[in-house]
Amino acid sequence: MDADARAFDAAATALRGAERANAERALLELRARRDARAIARGVLERPRESSTDGQFHAARCFRDATLRDWGAMRASEREECRAFALRWTLDAEGAARAVRNQMTACCATLVKRAAVDADDATKMATLGACEREVRAKMETSKGESDAETMGLEVFAAIVSEFAPGTASELGTTWERHEGCRASAEKHFLKPFFAHGCEAARRCVETGRVSDGSDRGACAAALRLMNAVLSWDFNRDVSYGFRGRAFPSSESAANAFVKLTPGIEWRDVLLNPGALDWLFDLHAGAESAVLAGGGVEAKRVAAASRKTLSALCTLSGCVFPPRDADDSLRQGHFVRCARAIAKYLLPAATSVRAALEGHGEDALIDGCRSMSALALVHDANDFASLSLGPELNERTALDLLGELTLECLNQDALSVQCEGTVTDDCLKMLLEAWASLVNKGMSAPGGVETAVPSAVLEGAANISHAYVVAGLKAAREGAHEEDDGHEEEGQAGAAALDARLELAAQVLRAHPTTTLPTLQHVLVEKRNSLPACMASGQDPSELLEELWWLTRLAAHVLADDGDGETPIPPDSLAAASAATAPGAPNCVVELARALIDFGCLALDANARGALSPRLLETVVWALARWADTYLIPEDSGGSLHAAVYAAAGGVRRGADIANKLAENGGGMFSERNGGVEALDALVQIGVKALSDWPGETSLQKTIGFVLFPVLTRRKTLLKHLVNMPSWDALRQACAGAHRERGVVAFPPEVHRGLSECVGRVAASVIDPAQCEAYVNALITPPGEVIAAVSVDREGLHHPEGEARACAALEALRGVVRSTNGKSQPAVFNFFVAAVDHLLNLQTLAKDLGRVMKLLLRLTEEFVEANSPYLNAQQVDWVCRYCLRVVETYAKSGRGAVKSEAGALLSQEAVKEAYKEVRALLRMLTQMSSGNLHDAIIESAPPDQAAALAEQIDIARVVFAGLNAVIPLITDELLKFPKLCRQYFELLAYMLEAYPKKVAQLAPDLFGTLMSTLEFGLKHADETVSKESMTALGALATFQCNSAKTQTIGLGAHMAPNAEGVSILAHLMRLLFHRLVYEEAVFNLVDEAADALLPIILHERPAFQNLASAFISAVADEPRSVDLLQNAFVALTSANGLAEGVDRVNKRRFRRNLADFLTVARGVLRTR
Repeated sequence: MDADARAFDAAATALRGAERANAERALLELRARRDARAIARGVLERPRESSTDGQFHAARCFRDATLRDWGAMRASEREECRAFALRWTLDAEGAARAVRNQMTACCATLVKRAAVDADDATKMATLGACEREVRAKMETSKGESDAETMGLEVFAAIVSEFAPGTASELGTTWERHEGCRASAEKHFLKPFFAHGCEAARRCVETGRVSDGSDRGACAAALRLMNAVLSWDFNRDVSYGFRGRAFPSSESAANAFVKLTPGIEWRDVLLNPGALDWLFDLHAGAESAVLAGGGVEAKRVAAASRKTLSALCTLSGCVFPPRDADDSLRQGHFVRCARAIAKYLLPAATSVRAALEGHGEDALIDGCRSMSALALVHDANDFASLSLGPELNERTALDLLGELTLECLNQDALSVQCEGTVTDDCLKMLLEAWASLVNKGMSAPGGVETAVPSAVLEGAANISHAYVVAGLKAAREGAHEEDDGHEEEGQAGAAALDARLELAAQVLRAHPTTTLPTLQHVLVEKRNSLPACMASGQDPSELLEELWWLTRLAAHVLADDGDGETPIPPDSLAAASAATAPGAPNCVVELARALIDFGCLALDANARGALSPRLLETVVWALARWADTYLIPEDSGGSLHAAVYAAAGGVRRGADIANKLAENGGGMFSERNGGVEALDALVQIGVKALSDWPGETSLQKTIGFVLFPVLTRRKTLLKHLVNMPSWDALRQACAGAHRERGVVAFPPEVHRGLSECVGRVAASVIDPAQCEAYVNALITPPGEVIAAVSVDREGLHHPEGEARACAALEALRGVVRSTNGKSQPAVFNFFVAAVDHLLNLQTLAKDLGRVMKLLLRLTEEFVEANSPYLNAQQVDWVCRYCLRVVETYAKSGRGAVKSEAGALLSQEAVKEAYKEVRALLRMLTQMSSGNLHDAIIESAPPDQAAALAEQIDIARVVFAGLNAVIPLITDELLKFPKLCRQYFELLAYMLEAYPKKVAQLAPDLFGTLMSTLEFGLKHADETVSKESMTALGALATFQCNSAKTQTIGLGAHMAPNAEGVSILAHLMRLLFHRLVYEEAVFNLVDEAADALLPIILHERPAFQNLASAFISAVADEPRSVDLLQNAFVALTSANGLAEGVDRVNKRRFRRNLADFLTVARGVLRTR
């Protein structure tokens, strides 16, 4: 090796030693050199003289340097790099696995990079050359080397590289990545799969797998097949680079994507005999593993299971239409299910082996495959298709039931098993059951028929076993030590809810069997609780059982209604509608059991039996139930009818709707006990607030879960307003602000309760009564604000600060509840209280909590009132908000710069972040357009424009920014949310009000441009894009102004100290970022839209910039030619014309991407 190669190897080896920092520095310097490719190649070509670490880092360096230089390389140089990587990979017999894997990935990356700029014929030629090289190496080695195995690994890596979810960035746009994906899917995906099949089948037929002489070729061929079968043929989701969030499939436990190739794949996947050898191989490999086979047998078994799992997801048009010929699909189902059953039955043996540590992967793969089959195929397939005489004519449903029961018998629900193999497998098996019970048999024409009775009976058996196992786990969990980590407890409850939500779908399958059982157990345990407490026995186990049962019952009765209109689950609605008049309704009875359980809180004699944790769960369960069933707006079932009609089940939906209407409008409607249940729930909530003081978690559940549900629908509000129990809540909220209040809540609970109470104002018909209702709610906290705003000493006392925070939170709740009827009273209160609020802001300059709440209150006041204001009120709001910003700026709170020699505490920085972000949100609300629309809509048409000009919202927003910008220091911009909030506002203002920007004072304009420059250099992608959008808007305004010969930015375009305008300066900055920094191709579109108008307006500055770039490579004539041509093409290729219209922008985006490919390759080594 030459000296540079030796230095590279030494630095890579030293990374593990004490001189790591120096080694990293030396390695980075070598990687940045222009001859980095040659240095890395020198290390790789002399494996005997270099270390494994050196080879590993050299492989990565060779890949990165080749991609970096790609734009400046000749076609012959690119081909030589690709050929070297493949040749090294095939010849590196003794290289470490990590190094070989790195070079395999390098081969795939270079093949993909060559394909980015090539047509389909060239891509096929490149892949054909790879295959020929592999075959030539195989023939010369005669099976005595790993060439075949490594060739197959290279092909698998190529498939992964062309797949969107696992693609490298490569320094190009996603438009071209998509072109590569489409080309791969169309031209060489199927040949690769056929190549893998041929290689694996050849290993099987020659006996090289059984005697272990295939040198890993069979497992490699299966991995190639798996890479193809992992391809997402749907392309109906967005995707990202490797390492980004990629869309999962149906669930976290069941991480697969449906395999949906077209009809052209039928011959290699479904034709008789096409994959019979694979199923035989799988069976043989599993047998070899059970017989104590070696490492290679385990590899083949694992790879074949992955292939089988992928085949279980096969669906779509690859199968013939069912009404024409369903034999291929059914045959495929039986072959897959039989293969799974052969290695998982008996279930007790396979589960026990997994628990003992030598069969986990097999069990997990099998359960995943079963879940996939259930997702893709019919319930009738599981129930009726025999798996053959060798399995005693058992069905896939038998296999699914045995596996599920065995996992439950092995305590899969216990705390100790959480996260173990049985826990994961049970999740996947329950997903399979849920898939089966949620769909029937698809008959010709796509009409769903009933779920087979065998599936329903099986689900009922699983449900019974699940309840028994869950109660056992609850009893055992009662004796687990609580480590006091609240966050972990919340995460555990969320994980339990996710499991219960899955189990609930199975329990609903046969509701007339499972719901009475669940109700009976719940009532029995509930009735045992007072006696247990009275006798002095330890209630821990009973409380845990009730806690678990309550959560399970809530999940069974209702789905989470977050974000959508909740309706009763299909099977429960059908069961309720089918109940004969006078007969017990299983859904109603279980709900009554839950309500009765909650009513223990109202019984003074039984109240002591309820622990706060249990009562909190009961309240949560009642809220979940009430959101779906309690006096619903769809009480007649019309929503069900519409849902079923959309799904093709018109008759079934209509039947349910008619039955519910006949029964008095549905379960717990106004005529069926809904009003009484509503009153009971309010009483339970109020009693829990008063009799369990200090239980913050319980109070939050009432204030943010139960009461929001009860005040969400108009059908509930009209009853609440006249209920004595609701009036008691109103009194409690008002009394809590007195010095000796009836109830003491945490400040945030004040917000939740006040918002709920305020919502009910929408149901008060008489305006005067509505105003009185709102005033009764808003006056008590207003009096607190008035008192503390003139009492500095009292405010700074802990009790005074707490009262101020509680009052501000209560006002936030009232503001959030603002509606058309309550808005006048709310607005009038703020007009009357403005001086108190501003005085409080002045006094609270050293009270972080109070200041933050004041600013949040102002922000929410603007947001909630905007839709209802007239022009005069808009003017008042603008003046008020400006005073809030100016008062805050004068307080000095946002100035988070450290004093000389002092370190600013992180707590102070966080406080300033929250406060400044609230100010930015307030300014964003003002600029959103609602206030402007309010002016236009409330004024006479002939006066609207003049009034909008008079009430200059943009001027107020920019004045607010003028006060806020000095507060936004580097310390605060480290907070991503604040940074994004600011630049989103800036981008909007520059897009919507460029003329106002041009009229800004020079110092404010300069400050805006400084922050814009900061954003253009920011590492956060969102911040960078918003900054580029803002720059593009400003540049477009100036470009258009020049065309129309208007003033534009005027004096703001004066040359700076370097003799260039602000736009030219920012253009240079942006070009430097795009050329020299990493990960810029995600920014190409926004950068192009910003640069195009600048280039059109600043031609001389652009020419000077191009000359500066070219002069940097003046000593290399070829680089000079490349750059000159690239700059010419940037402003002329693809028919680019003068103008910033949409078509021209699209053309310039393509030009910029091509330019960067060349410029980065030429300049980044300088």
